[in-house]
Amino acid sequence: MEVLFWLAFAFVAYTYVGYPVGIWALSRLRREEPVDPDVVGEWPTVTVVIAVHDEAARLEAKLANLRALDYPPDRLRFLFVSDGSTDATEAILSREPDVTLLGYPERRGKAHALNVAMTHVQTPVVVFADVRQQIAPRAVRHLVARLQEPRVGAVSGELVHVDPRTQAAAHIGLYWRYEKWIRKAESRFASTVGVTGALYAIRREDYEPLEPGTLLDDFEQPMHLARRGRRVVFEPRAVIYDELQENVAGERKRKIRTLTGNFQSFARHSWLFVPWQNPLWIQFVSHKWFRLLVPYALGVMYVSSMLAPGPFYRAAATLQGAFYMLSFVGAAIPTLRRSRLVSFAEVFVELNRASVLALRNYLEGRIDARWEKT
Repeated sequence: MEVLFWLAFAFVAYTYVGYPVGIWALSRLRREEPVDPDVVGEWPTVTVVIAVHDEAARLEAKLANLRALDYPPDRLRFLFVSDGSTDATEAILSREPDVTLLGYPERRGKAHALNVAMTHVQTPVVVFADVRQQIAPRAVRHLVARLQEPRVGAVSGELVHVDPRTQAAAHIGLYWRYEKWIRKAESRFASTVGVTGALYAIRREDYEPLEPGTLLDDFEQPMHLARRGRRVVFEPRAVIYDELQENVAGERKRKIRTLTGNFQSFARHSWLFVPWQNPLWIQFVSHKWFRLLVPYALGVMYVSSMLAPGPFYRAAATLQGAFYMLSFVGAAIPTLRRSRLVSFAEVFVELNRASVLALRNYLEGRIDARWEKT
């Protein structure tokens, strides 16, 4: 039992601490000069592609945001795909002279919408965005400037959350900052494993049509590019703003969908697990795959510490049990979430629980490509 405990502990420690610190340290050995968008000679024409479903209430703000982008207006196109919208989405967009609208009656999901969009995109660069988030004025310039580097195939923007209004939101925000720290290190070292789905850019010629029902275009597109030897980089100056989930339930719903998409992509693309076929194998395994196994390692740690002899293991079991109890208390008594420790425990447990639920969803075939608002 002692061996099992320490093996599980080492696995969790490597996943949450060892790999992030290691990739950060390696990234410091690589010198990368930031690209200055002000020295770009001729800006390529760009199409901003946005898939929408019943987003009439958000369109006015989104259109104003797009028109405020600091990019040559004569080189910027807006293309919306209405994925079976039933509200006034299509009526609103059809009245906008600078918007190209595509639509179809049956709701098919984001992957289908993007495939439809790309059959109409004629510009050399495409920027994928979502309707909810606000794009910083110079974000597209920064994306396109990085894409001018010959080896770069995809450029990810940085999602910045506005001020959290709850303790749970603050800890979800802490998790996101931790994730971005890892992505920045991976990008500087070589490539990130995926991009920010709400804002990323690729060349039109590099687009890989998505299989029907694909959940994670922001993982599959960049990994196909990485397989072809292109870099996938994180550009922290290409900022988009969003609000955090104010409660754990909303974050759980989003996380379960994302992790279900991970299992879907892993099953469809076995080459991801083959070191000589996946140039980002270490990053993929350490950042993506091991994260999904952490809940089971935590279970092994807890059970083995309860069964192992000696005061150290009894203390370890007690501490783990107390931590998990705090998460249950936070879920049962919302007012206690004001406590940072209770809120942190609840968010940590829920994010790992989401991984287990995502695997169950995938194994049971509960995969719906039609995204829901959270």
